Amino acid sequence: MRKTTTSFLLAATCAMAGASLVHAAGKELPPGPIHDRHELMEGIGKNAKVIGDALKTGKLDPVAEAARQIHADAGKALALFPKGSTHPNSRALDEIWADWEKFEHINKDLEAKSGELATVASSGGDVGKAAKAMFDTCKSCHDDFRKPEEKH
Repeated sequence: MRKTTTSFLLAATCAMAGASLVHAAGKELPPGPIHDRHELMEGIGKNAKVIGDALKTGKLDPVAEAARQIHADAGKALALFPKGSTHPNSRALDEIWADWEKFEHINKDLEAKSGELATVASSGGDVGKAAKAMFDTCKSCHDDFRKPEEKH
C-alpha cells in the first residue's frame, strides 16, 4: 500500500510540474496573436481530450458540447496567424505562411468536421466515425505545420 501511495504522489507531483512547465511556456510567448493562438490551441486540445475520453468510456454526453467549442475556436484560429508571427517558443512552423492555402484549407476542414461531430453527437449518429474524421484533420495540420513537442 505504501508503495502505491508513494507512486501516486510521485505521479501527481510530476503531473503538476508538467502542467507548470506548459503554463510557463505559454507565458514565455509575447503578448498578442502568438500567445492568443497558443491559448486557443490549448483549449482545442482540452476539448479534443474530452472527446477522446468520452469515446474510450462510451459515455458520449460531453462530446457535442466539446465539438461545438472546437468548432467555435477553429473559426477564430486563422486570424491569430498573421504573416511572420513567429517566435522561438512557438511550435508554429514557417510552412504555415509558405503554404497558407493548405493551412487555411485544413483549418476550415477542422471547423467543418467539428461542426459535423457536434451535430452527429446531438442526433445519436456514428460519433466514432465523425470524431475520427475530425481527429484526422487535427493530425494533418500537426504533421505539416507544427513542431514536435520537445521532451524534457
